[in-house]
Amino acid sequence: MAALTLSACGSGGTSGSAAKADGSGKVSVSVSAITVAAAAPIEIAVREGYFADEGLDAKISYAEPAAMIPSVVSGKAQFAMLNAPAVLTARGNSVPAVAVAGISAPEADPQKSYIQLLVGKDSELRDPADLEGKTVAVDTLYQLPDLSLRHALRSEGVDPAKVKFVEIPFPQMADALKKGEVDAVNAAEPFVTSQLAAGARSLLSSTEGQDGTWPHTVMLTSEQYLGKNKDVVDRFNRAIAKADDYAQKNPDKVRALVPEFTQVPEQAAQKMLLPVFTVAFETKGWQAWADVLAEEKLAEGKIAADEGFYTP
Repeated sequence: MAALTLSACGSGGTSGSAAKADGSGKVSVSVSAITVAAAAPIEIAVREGYFADEGLDAKISYAEPAAMIPSVVSGKAQFAMLNAPAVLTARGNSVPAVAVAGISAPEADPQKSYIQLLVGKDSELRDPADLEGKTVAVDTLYQLPDLSLRHALRSEGVDPAKVKFVEIPFPQMADALKKGEVDAVNAAEPFVTSQLAAGARSLLSSTEGQDGTWPHTVMLTSEQYLGKNKDVVDRFNRAIAKADDYAQKNPDKVRALVPEFTQVPEQAAQKMLLPVFTVAFETKGWQAWADVLAEEKLAEGKIAADEGFYTP
């Protein structure tokens, strides 16, 4: 059942034009993605023929995260990759984007999380409560890794308002930690594994307090496109579902594939922790993100979690 009613998706605009098959009978779709490991199922759906099996001629292009929502709202792309809280934030600010397929969710075992709060091997920090008054590096404020950490801190009884957060790109975090510029870093793979191997230790799983219902990476489209192309969206969802299943059952193949479309070195990819790959959405997980966003005051209006996603 669709969580987002299609009656709300019929407004006009270029992003809402009905899809047409090409000469081969396939529907051409442009897919915008981000060059991170979580994009593996998208690549798999092309390489294993899952898109083709659904009558879709999918062309992948890579861009920065900030370009994802504009690409589908403008009609430049029919589908794009992003994270669930970013979709909800956009909707809370009246942007007509909607998630249509899941890519990843957090591991049930927090120790296997692909996002972890790390400290130096000689750090005096031994417990999350020790972070009050300390400086923590995050890649981007109020995006999924940062929001996950804030929720994890609250789960441990720590008020994020008592922690200073500074933005440092993932590749530069290890150096900042070594130089003492920060007290801890909120690292994501492949940098978790490489920093642990270099002697850092994990102070906290940044997905603590989450479960497998919390969506992380998702595929989205515009409300207009969904309203006029439900069949294409359903076919796209089925292809991603097959790719997610393949990725979940073949983690070593995912690790081998990642260096082909990212800048992750082969050696690092072989050891990196992976998320759970799943297409499924549950209202419970979306509501949990909406609650986090509301606590951080990140949307102008009320966020209706059950309208943030569509399922066939």
